[in-house]
Amino acid sequence: MLVAFSFLLYTLYQAITTTIFVSHFPSVIIQLPHFIKSSQPNLQLALFLFQEIAGSVGSYLRLIGAIFALNCAILFFKKDPKYLQKLRRLFLFESLYFLLLFPAAINHLVGSIISSSAFLNFYTGFSCLLQVVLIFPALFMLSRKLKNTQNIPHSILRYAGVAAPLYVFGFWVRHGLLWVYAIWPLETQHWSLFGTVGFVNSLLTLLVAAVLCIFVYLSFRQKKKLNIWLVGTAVTLVGGYFTIYDLISVWDPIYRAYLPLTDFWMITLLVLGVAVLVDLRSSV
Repeated sequence: MLVAFSFLLYTLYQAITTTIFVSHFPSVIIQLPHFIKSSQPNLQLALFLFQEIAGSVGSYLRLIGAIFALNCAILFFKKDPKYLQKLRRLFLFESLYFLLLFPAAINHLVGSIISSSAFLNFYTGFSCLLQVVLIFPALFMLSRKLKNTQNIPHSILRYAGVAAPLYVFGFWVRHGLLWVYAIWPLETQHWSLFGTVGFVNSLLTLLVAAVLCIFVYLSFRQKKKLNIWLVGTAVTLVGGYFTIYDLISVWDPIYRAYLPLTDFWMITLLVLGVAVLVDLRSSV
């Protein structure tokens, strides 16, 4: 419930910032030539518009998905089987959100070639493209499989086992590359203990969590039983990454500047993961 509620608050925050941006969109378009110098201004403008329209729609779709997530959590705690249909819609809207990152990928990849601007970055485009490739197909197929809930526990759990590591890998790409192209170039100017911890956290924590998700899937396929300890550890690591990042941002202004670009709602996964591990230990 806590995770679903934090996800809803995060997506609401994103939707509000999107609405504010959209309300100022005409003035942004007028000022665009001052921020982006391009050899093909018409193409660059079209790419920018495509990115912003898709991104805005994606923010609202993700908010709808978050509403379904909270509804799903409530029905799950009530042991109402209808929660599976809400879960299906959550996966559908989340997959569409990541699909709509594709225009941003094209804008940054192509724009970094035909234009010159601090707002265009090849690494950002590559990151968005990888997120689309890794996350969208897996979540979309999982949502399709949930149309027929009689497939549980075989087909649905098999697709969930594939989608989970790909989802975490996608977030590792997003936040790992954020450190590479945004944080690291500034951190090298005044390297500190926080910079070292942030470096290890950005490049390893989510990666290890994704690898553990793969082991969960392989173990399930072999033993037909979910390894709860591995699940709890993976979830804890995902939440741990955002907890560490947020703590570093308290003291480090560079990390704090990029905090809005992180999925900070996932900090609540630390609570969920620890709760799973504690519950498992108490039941042994």
